Amino acid sequence: MNIVSIIMVLASFGLFFAYVDPTYSEIKTLSAERTGLQLMLDNSKELQAERDKFLEIYNGVTSTNRERLLKALPDNIDNVRLIIDIDEVAKKYGMRIRNFSANSSEESKVVGDSSKAHGTLTLSFTTTATYNTFLAFLKSLEQSLRVIDISSISFTASDTNPLHDYSVTIKTYWLK
Repeated sequence: MNIVSIIMVLASFGLFFAYVDPTYSEIKTLSAERTGLQLMLDNSKELQAERDKFLEIYNGVTSTNRERLLKALPDNIDNVRLIIDIDEVAKKYGMRIRNFSANSSEESKVVGDSSKAHGTLTLSFTTTATYNTFLAFLKSLEQSLRVIDISSISFTASDTNPLHDYSVTIKTYWLK
């Protein structure tokens, strides 16, 4: 009887180390993996809820307002469209825009660490107008939807002629 008991104890140790312990270790590993996957699933559900919330807000914006937003800060350089827009504003005041030149820069001048980089388009042109007409033209540019910074203005005046020649340099921005 002693021998049978010893064989049974040895068999149970063998069974434990050969089958139970590796299976238990595998179960613990799978349980930890399941917990990680459940956490990822929960995060995914939260992200989907946030996406749905933002999608609802986006769909609530009218197409007119979306177009206005894209015009204010476009996602690409459209210097031809900008030149046409400036020329249309100038035509309202009987002015003609001449000598366009454009210089694009993709370098962002952001203070600090920012992932929202933007590019800059510098545009220069000349025009001729009276002082009051030119001020009205600048006011219209200021009120346009496109974000425009006037970098410099220089002019040449005439004693006999009320028309002056103006050289204007502006900067506008676009998202990368």
